[in-house]
Amino acid sequence: MEVALRRRLEGVANIAISQRRQTTEVEFTPGPHAFSPSAFRAALGEAGVNVLSFHIDACGVIEQTDRQRWLAAGKNRFLLVEGGTSPGPVGQAVCVSGRLNDDLVPHRLEIIDLELVTR
Repeated sequence: MEVALRRRLEGVANIAISQRRQTTEVEFTPGPHAFSPSAFRAALGEAGVNVLSFHIDACGVIEQTDRQRWLAAGKNRFLLVEGGTSPGPVGQAVCVSGRLNDDLVPHRLEIIDLELVTR
């Protein structure tokens, strides 16, 4: 699995695989890398693994278009959907933890936790 992930995903820093918890955690290096759920699924599919869900931890800036709020994190842009926490203020740097729904386009990130970044 690790070889397939490193080959298909750009900017991988670390990979942690837990057979017991049936999870794969990928950490990316800082930089202009775009996360692709389909590339992630394809890489794990090569190893016979089916991805059931994505949990994302990402830092970026809150943007707004019309009534929609987005997390812009490098090349990534996720539509924010309120879970237990509301999206932060527009223009604010934040770190978000949440569930990614990649069945819909644009991908929706349901916020579980949000932390304002102070500089």
